Amino acid sequence: MKKIHNSSFKRSIFIGLLTLSAVFVSCENELDINNDPNNPTEVPLATLLSGSEVNLTYTLGGDGTRMPASIVQHYAGHRGQPLNYGQYNITSADTDGLWASLYDILIDLRAIENQTKISGDRIYLGISQVLQVYTFSVATDLFGDIPFSQSLQGASNITPAYDKQEAIYPALLASLDEAIVNLKSEAGAKPAAADLIYSGNIVKWEAFANSLKLRLLNHLSKKNPTQALTFLQTNPTLITDVSNNAKVTYGTVASNANPIHQFDILSGRKDNAVCKTIVDNMKSLNDPRISKFFFPVANNGSGFAGEYLGNLPGQDLDDSGENLFSRVGPAYASINSPVILISAAEVEFIKSEIYFRANDLVNSKIAYDNAIAKDFEALGVTDATYIINPLVAYNNTLERIMGQKWITMYQASYESFVDWRRTGFPVLTAPATNRTSGVTPRRLPYPQKEINVNGASLQAGPGIPVPYVTLTTKVWWDL
Repeated sequence: MKKIHNSSFKRSIFIGLLTLSAVFVSCENELDINNDPNNPTEVPLATLLSGSEVNLTYTLGGDGTRMPASIVQHYAGHRGQPLNYGQYNITSADTDGLWASLYDILIDLRAIENQTKISGDRIYLGISQVLQVYTFSVATDLFGDIPFSQSLQGASNITPAYDKQEAIYPALLASLDEAIVNLKSEAGAKPAAADLIYSGNIVKWEAFANSLKLRLLNHLSKKNPTQALTFLQTNPTLITDVSNNAKVTYGTVASNANPIHQFDILSGRKDNAVCKTIVDNMKSLNDPRISKFFFPVANNGSGFAGEYLGNLPGQDLDDSGENLFSRVGPAYASINSPVILISAAEVEFIKSEIYFRANDLVNSKIAYDNAIAKDFEALGVTDATYIINPLVAYNNTLERIMGQKWITMYQASYESFVDWRRTGFPVLTAPATNRTSGVTPRRLPYPQKEINVNGASLQAGPGIPVPYVTLTTKVWWDL
């Protein structure tokens, strides 16, 4: 069966309110080695920036979400490719598109960096550095060791070596520090409307950079459980208001539609569904966000119309008629839904976890309560009783913190995948039908195109992936 990737919807993107255009890069494209990313004089910085921001959020909302969402039981596809993911039938061919898209984005961001080092525009440089760190961090968190120090060199090196994740993380953190210095220098032209995330607002970009740094330091909780606290105690500027959530909002016509909307609705595939695990969890808590997270069962063929129902992980009960299971809901799969990179709610959950590990339960509770309140605010939900529900109220356990964060991060399952590997919460039960002997995956396999083109570097580094075995091996920070 032919694999269909999210970015098979190759189309022009027009953000009407911002009067900007950008072109989605198909994740099926090979790197054009005839284009030198070190000499992008024909591409204006504004075009590179807006295109990179759209492509990053489109990739993360699409290919970057579906596989992790199936692993952490946010999604549970009922047939085809989404069903394969739910059964842990994830192969190297499945990650070709995601890998290519991430590195295509990085090539454009590096082109911004190279141009600004000549022009002296440190604002564009700082923004590019923040987005490069974000993109590299997602890649290494999903795959482990990746090409880093030798990557993005165009024709001068099409077979870059793999760097160990242990070396990548310190470099990413250092790059964020550099980015903040560059942003605060205010040297250069603010991108204004070319920046689809913050319209060139330096203060907001600094908060984004610090919030990303806090996220990455928290990822290292198994390696250095106090490092994130040390940073938090410096009182960095963070994303604290939902109006400052780092996101790109999509348009109102098919040509610039939200990526989940494109995959679930415009494609006509009808093979994805949401997972019974998260649906039943939210129903048991009387969670008022349920109507935002999920569309109710659409058709009445089996009498379930209007109900919120999820598919069992890995179950192949066909629902192409949309009679049985809910789909991703209006908050994240409407035509103009945003794709969120970091939210105020996530930052508060990170703080709650950090304080919990430091045994500061007072501040942990404050941050926990704030996290839920901020997610409600962002979604336009009001319910004063939810936070005092005995099954929701802060109870001095990491399981409670991570359980609520798992619900909130439904819109960014790649980050929930990190959280589950670090903490073991929520507790997940492997689907009855799976390809990993009942072991929940802990990484994605390196792509087939990388095996074919850069196999020698891969073999000299982490090694050629073994089907279904590599899925269950841990990345460095997970050990």
